Amino acid sequence: MIGQAEQLSRGSSALELWANLYREGAFRASLPSGSWRAADELLRAARAADESAEAGLAKSLEKSNRAFSPLADPLEVDFGAHRWLSQEREEAYSDWFGWIVEQIEDAGRVLKLFGVRDESLLRECASEKPIIKREFTIHDGRLDLFIEFGKRLLVIVEVKTKSFDGVAARNQLVRYDRWAQNQSRPTLGYFVAVEPAEFDCPQRFTPLRWRELSPRMREQAWEWIRASKKEPRNGSNLIRAAMTLAFCGTVEQNLLRLSGKPAMFRTQYSADYLEEWGEKT
Repeated sequence: MIGQAEQLSRGSSALELWANLYREGAFRASLPSGSWRAADELLRAARAADESAEAGLAKSLEKSNRAFSPLADPLEVDFGAHRWLSQEREEAYSDWFGWIVEQIEDAGRVLKLFGVRDESLLRECASEKPIIKREFTIHDGRLDLFIEFGKRLLVIVEVKTKSFDGVAARNQLVRYDRWAQNQSRPTLGYFVAVEPAEFDCPQRFTPLRWRELSPRMREQAWEWIRASKKEPRNGSNLIRAAMTLAFCGTVEQNLLRLSGKPAMFRTQYSADYLEEWGEKT
Protein backbone atom coordinates (compact mmCIF):
# COMPACT_ATOMS: atom_id res chain seq x y z
CA MET A 1 0.00 0.00 0.00
CA ILE A 2 1.17 3.50 -0.73
CA GLY A 3 1.65 5.86 2.19
CA GLN A 4 -0.40 8.92 3.00
CA ALA A 5 2.41 11.22 1.88
CA GLU A 6 2.65 9.52 -1.49
CA GLN A 7 -1.12 9.69 -1.93
CA LEU A 8 -0.94 13.42 -1.19
CA SER A 9 1.85 13.78 -3.74
CA ARG A 10 -0.21 12.04 -6.41
CA GLY A 11 -3.16 14.25 -5.59
CA SER A 12 -1.04 17.35 -6.02
CA SER A 13 0.11 16.11 -9.42
CA ALA A 14 -3.53 15.85 -10.50
CA LEU A 15 -4.20 19.40 -9.30
CA GLU A 16 -1.15 20.63 -11.22
CA LEU A 17 -2.42 18.92 -14.37
CA TRP A 18 -5.78 20.68 -14.16
CA ALA A 19 -4.05 23.99 -13.45
CA ASN A 20 -1.86 23.60 -16.56
CA LEU A 21 -4.87 22.70 -18.69
CA TYR A 22 -6.63 25.83 -17.51
CA ARG A 23 -3.61 28.03 -18.25
CA GLU A 24 -3.33 26.55 -21.73
CA GLY A 25 -6.92 27.51 -22.49
CA ALA A 26 -8.54 24.09 -22.33
CA PHE A 27 -11.56 25.65 -20.65
CA ARG A 28 -13.17 28.37 -22.75
CA ALA A 29 -16.30 28.76 -20.66
CA SER A 30 -16.24 30.61 -17.36
CA LEU A 31 -16.13 28.50 -14.21
CA PRO A 32 -19.43 28.12 -12.34
CA SER A 33 -19.84 30.17 -9.19
CA GLY A 34 -20.26 28.42 -5.86
CA SER A 35 -18.66 27.68 -2.54
CA TRP A 36 -14.92 27.04 -2.46
CA ARG A 37 -15.04 25.90 1.17
CA ALA A 38 -13.93 22.33 0.37
CA ALA A 39 -10.92 23.60 -1.61
CA ASP A 40 -10.00 25.99 1.20
CA GLU A 41 -10.16 23.14 3.72
CA LEU A 42 -7.91 21.02 1.49
CA LEU A 43 -5.33 23.80 1.25
CA ARG A 44 -5.42 24.42 5.01
CA ALA A 45 -4.87 20.71 5.68
CA ALA A 46 -2.01 20.62 3.18
CA ARG A 47 -0.30 23.64 4.77
CA ALA A 48 -0.63 22.10 8.24
CA ALA A 49 0.83 18.79 7.04
CA ASP A 50 3.72 20.56 5.33
CA GLU A 51 4.51 22.67 8.39
CA SER A 52 4.59 19.62 10.66
CA ALA A 53 6.93 17.82 8.23
CA GLU A 54 9.45 20.66 7.85
CA ALA A 55 11.47 19.75 10.94
CA GLY A 56 11.67 16.09 9.88
CA LEU A 57 12.82 17.10 6.39
CA ALA A 58 15.57 19.36 7.76
CA LYS A 59 16.77 16.66 10.19
CA SER A 60 16.87 13.94 7.51
CA LEU A 61 18.64 16.27 5.09
CA GLU A 62 21.29 17.11 7.69
CA LYS A 63 21.86 13.40 8.37
CA SER A 64 22.16 12.66 4.65
CA ASN A 65 24.64 15.51 4.18
CA ARG A 66 26.85 13.95 6.85
CA ALA A 67 26.66 10.55 5.14
CA PHE A 68 27.68 12.01 1.78
CA SER A 69 30.45 14.24 3.14
CA PRO A 70 32.59 15.75 1.59
CA LEU A 71 29.73 15.96 -0.92
CA ALA A 72 26.11 16.71 0.00
CA ASP A 73 22.64 15.36 -0.53
CA PRO A 74 21.57 15.99 -4.16
CA LEU A 75 18.28 17.54 -3.03
CA GLU A 76 20.37 20.50 -1.84
CA VAL A 77 20.96 21.53 -5.48
CA ASP A 78 18.25 22.64 -7.91
CA PHE A 79 18.36 20.30 -10.92
CA GLY A 80 14.89 21.30 -12.09
CA ALA A 81 16.17 24.46 -13.78
CA HIS A 82 18.53 22.57 -16.11
CA ARG A 83 16.85 22.38 -19.54
CA TRP A 84 18.91 19.37 -20.63
CA LEU A 85 17.54 17.41 -17.69
CA SER A 86 13.82 17.89 -18.32
CA GLN A 87 11.78 14.69 -18.33
CA GLU A 88 11.27 14.98 -22.10
CA ARG A 89 14.97 14.26 -22.63
CA GLU A 90 14.53 10.51 -22.18
CA GLU A 91 17.77 9.62 -23.98
CA ALA A 92 19.76 11.80 -21.58
CA TYR A 93 18.40 9.81 -18.64
CA SER A 94 19.10 6.40 -20.17
CA ASP A 95 22.61 7.48 -21.27
CA TRP A 96 23.49 8.85 -17.84
CA PHE A 97 22.07 5.79 -16.09
CA GLY A 98 24.02 3.56 -18.48
CA TRP A 99 27.21 5.44 -17.63
CA ILE A 100 26.65 4.86 -13.91
CA VAL A 101 26.08 1.13 -14.46
CA GLU A 102 29.27 1.04 -16.54
CA GLN A 103 31.30 2.59 -13.70
CA ILE A 104 30.27 -0.05 -11.15
CA GLU A 105 32.13 -2.91 -12.90
CA ASP A 106 31.22 -5.40 -10.14
CA ALA A 107 28.59 -7.85 -11.45
CA GLY A 108 26.95 -8.41 -8.07
CA ARG A 109 26.48 -4.71 -7.42
CA VAL A 110 25.06 -4.15 -10.89
CA LEU A 111 22.51 -6.91 -10.41
CA LYS A 112 21.59 -5.65 -6.94
CA LEU A 113 20.99 -2.23 -8.47
CA PHE A 114 18.14 -3.86 -10.39
CA GLY A 115 16.88 -5.64 -7.29
CA VAL A 116 18.29 -9.12 -7.97
CA ARG A 117 18.48 -11.10 -4.71
CA ASP A 118 18.96 -14.61 -6.10
CA GLU A 119 22.19 -15.67 -4.37
CA SER A 120 22.89 -18.49 -6.82
CA LEU A 121 22.63 -16.10 -9.78
CA LEU A 122 24.82 -13.53 -8.02
CA ARG A 123 27.48 -16.20 -7.38
CA GLU A 124 27.27 -17.47 -10.94
CA CYS A 125 27.89 -13.99 -12.41
CA ALA A 126 30.41 -12.86 -9.77
CA SER A 127 33.46 -13.51 -11.95
CA GLU A 128 32.05 -11.69 -15.00
CA LYS A 129 32.76 -8.05 -15.78
CA PRO A 130 29.53 -6.45 -17.05
CA ILE A 131 29.67 -5.02 -20.57
CA ILE A 132 27.15 -2.24 -21.17
CA LYS A 133 25.87 -1.14 -24.56
CA ARG A 134 23.44 1.74 -25.06
CA GLU A 135 20.85 2.08 -27.82
CA PHE A 136 21.59 -1.52 -28.84
CA THR A 137 19.88 -2.32 -32.15
CA ILE A 138 18.04 -5.58 -32.71
CA HIS A 139 15.81 -6.47 -35.63
CA ASP A 140 12.67 -5.69 -33.59
CA GLY A 141 13.79 -2.32 -32.25
CA ARG A 142 16.44 -0.65 -30.13
CA LEU A 143 17.19 -1.51 -26.51
CA ASP A 144 17.94 1.42 -24.19
CA LEU A 145 20.43 -0.67 -22.21
CA PHE A 146 21.97 -4.04 -23.07
CA ILE A 147 24.16 -5.56 -20.33
CA GLU A 148 26.19 -8.74 -20.85
CA PHE A 149 27.58 -10.87 -18.06
CA GLY A 150 29.82 -13.03 -20.23
CA LYS A 151 27.95 -16.09 -21.50
CA ARG A 152 26.00 -16.41 -18.27
CA LEU A 153 23.35 -13.68 -18.40
CA LEU A 154 21.85 -10.81 -20.38
CA VAL A 155 19.99 -7.85 -18.85
CA ILE A 156 17.91 -5.60 -21.12
CA VAL A 157 16.38 -2.34 -19.92
CA GLU A 158 13.70 -0.04 -21.31
CA VAL A 159 13.67 3.44 -19.75
CA LYS A 160 10.68 5.79 -19.53
CA THR A 161 10.69 9.21 -17.89
CA LYS A 162 7.22 10.50 -18.81
CA SER A 163 3.69 9.31 -19.49
CA PHE A 164 3.54 6.59 -22.11
CA ASP A 165 1.03 4.83 -24.30
CA GLY A 166 0.47 1.54 -22.44
CA VAL A 167 -0.53 -0.42 -25.55
CA ALA A 168 2.42 0.80 -27.61
CA ALA A 169 4.87 0.22 -24.75
CA ARG A 170 3.62 -3.31 -24.15
CA ASN A 171 3.84 -4.16 -27.84
CA GLN A 172 7.40 -2.89 -27.79
CA LEU A 173 8.29 -5.06 -24.80
CA VAL A 174 6.57 -8.08 -26.34
CA ARG A 175 8.87 -7.73 -29.38
CA TYR A 176 11.89 -7.51 -27.08
CA ASP A 177 10.63 -10.52 -25.13
CA ARG A 178 10.29 -12.51 -28.34
CA TRP A 179 13.87 -11.60 -29.25
CA ALA A 180 15.09 -12.61 -25.77
CA GLN A 181 13.51 -16.06 -26.09
CA ASN A 182 15.89 -16.83 -28.96
CA GLN A 183 19.07 -15.93 -27.04
CA SER A 184 21.45 -18.62 -25.88
CA ARG A 185 21.83 -16.99 -22.45
CA PRO A 186 19.18 -16.43 -19.78
CA THR A 187 17.77 -12.92 -20.08
CA LEU A 188 16.30 -10.56 -17.50
CA GLY A 189 14.26 -7.56 -18.62
CA TYR A 190 13.43 -4.36 -16.71
CA PHE A 191 10.92 -1.66 -17.49
CA VAL A 192 11.97 1.50 -15.63
CA ALA A 193 9.29 4.17 -15.23
CA VAL A 194 7.82 6.57 -12.68
CA GLU A 195 4.68 4.48 -12.11
CA PRO A 196 4.85 1.14 -13.94
CA ALA A 197 2.85 -0.79 -11.32
CA GLU A 198 -0.41 -0.73 -13.27
CA PHE A 199 1.36 -1.61 -16.51
CA ASP A 200 0.96 -5.15 -17.86
CA CYS A 201 4.58 -6.18 -18.48
CA PRO A 202 5.41 -9.35 -20.42
CA GLN A 203 6.52 -12.14 -18.08
CA ARG A 204 10.24 -11.68 -18.75
CA PHE A 205 10.14 -7.98 -17.82
CA THR A 206 10.07 -6.70 -14.25
CA PRO A 207 8.57 -3.23 -13.63
CA LEU A 208 11.04 -1.03 -11.73
CA ARG A 209 10.09 2.36 -10.30
CA TRP A 210 12.51 5.25 -10.28
CA ARG A 211 11.41 5.56 -6.63
CA GLU A 212 13.14 2.20 -5.98
CA LEU A 213 16.10 2.71 -8.29
CA SER A 214 17.27 6.13 -7.10
CA PRO A 215 17.95 5.08 -3.46
CA ARG A 216 20.01 2.16 -4.77
CA MET A 217 22.09 4.58 -6.83
CA ARG A 218 22.49 6.73 -3.71
CA GLU A 219 23.83 3.66 -1.93
CA GLN A 220 26.34 3.06 -4.73
CA ALA A 221 27.47 6.71 -4.51
CA TRP A 222 27.88 6.28 -0.75
CA GLU A 223 30.10 3.22 -1.34
CA TRP A 224 32.29 5.22 -3.73
CA ILE A 225 32.63 8.00 -1.14
CA ARG A 226 33.70 5.45 1.48
CA ALA A 227 36.24 4.01 -0.98
CA SER A 228 37.61 7.50 -1.70
CA LYS A 229 38.23 8.06 2.02
CA LYS A 230 40.31 4.88 2.13
CA GLU A 231 42.33 6.07 -0.89
CA PRO A 232 42.29 9.89 -0.65
CA ARG A 233 44.90 10.31 -3.38
CA ASN A 234 42.65 8.56 -5.89
CA GLY A 235 39.89 11.05 -6.70
CA SER A 236 38.14 8.95 -9.36
CA ASN A 237 35.69 7.35 -6.93
CA LEU A 238 34.69 10.76 -5.59
CA ILE A 239 34.01 11.94 -9.15
CA ARG A 240 31.87 8.85 -9.77
CA ALA A 241 29.97 9.53 -6.56
CA ALA A 242 29.38 13.18 -7.49
CA MET A 243 28.09 12.28 -10.96
CA THR A 244 25.83 9.59 -9.53
CA LEU A 245 24.39 11.88 -6.87
CA ALA A 246 23.77 14.52 -9.53
CA PHE A 247 21.76 11.97 -11.49
CA CYS A 248 19.84 11.01 -8.35
CA GLY A 249 18.99 14.66 -7.82
CA THR A 250 17.82 14.92 -11.40
CA VAL A 251 15.56 11.87 -11.09
CA GLU A 252 14.23 12.82 -7.67
CA GLN A 253 13.41 16.42 -8.54
CA ASN A 254 12.25 16.15 -12.15
CA LEU A 255 10.57 12.74 -12.13
CA LEU A 256 9.61 12.11 -8.48
CA ARG A 257 8.96 15.80 -7.66
CA LEU A 258 10.97 15.66 -4.43
CA SER A 259 12.64 18.70 -2.89
CA GLY A 260 15.06 19.52 -0.13
CA LYS A 261 12.99 22.60 0.67
CA PRO A 262 9.42 22.76 2.00
CA ALA A 263 6.94 22.63 -0.88
CA MET A 264 3.14 22.48 -0.66
CA PHE A 265 1.77 18.91 -0.85
CA ARG A 266 5.31 17.47 -1.02
CA THR A 267 7.19 18.24 2.17
CA GLN A 268 6.11 15.05 3.97
CA TYR A 269 6.76 12.97 0.86
CA SER A 270 10.33 14.32 0.62
CA ALA A 271 10.88 13.90 4.37
CA ASP A 272 9.74 10.24 4.25
CA TYR A 273 11.99 9.55 1.27
CA LEU A 274 15.07 10.95 3.02
CA GLU A 275 14.19 9.20 6.27
CA GLU A 276 14.01 5.85 4.46
CA TRP A 277 17.36 6.55 2.85
CA GLY A 278 18.86 7.59 6.19
CA GLU A 279 17.90 4.25 7.75
CA LYS A 280 20.12 2.49 5.21
CA THR A 281 23.17 4.54 6.13
